[in-house]
Amino acid sequence: MADLSPDSEKLFKAMKKAGAVSDDKAIKAEKATSESGLPKARCMNSLQDLEKKGYVKAKKNNNAVTYYLVKTTLE
Repeated sequence: MADLSPDSEKLFKAMKKAGAVSDDKAIKAEKATSESGLPKARCMNSLQDLEKKGYVKAKKNNNAVTYYLVKTTLE
């Protein structure tokens, strides 16, 4: 199992369930927050954690940032 916090693991599973598994299906942080049920600050921390560990990639579009999974399993 990956070395992830419970919040990061919850967010990972929520993003996978929401279908954010490729750059064309990336979701905004607001959607990630609502899908996971985590408070906004904890969701943002988890997004950064997942990105740093190589599970999530951020995609910048103009002035919006969306996120998607680059790994679909917790290793």
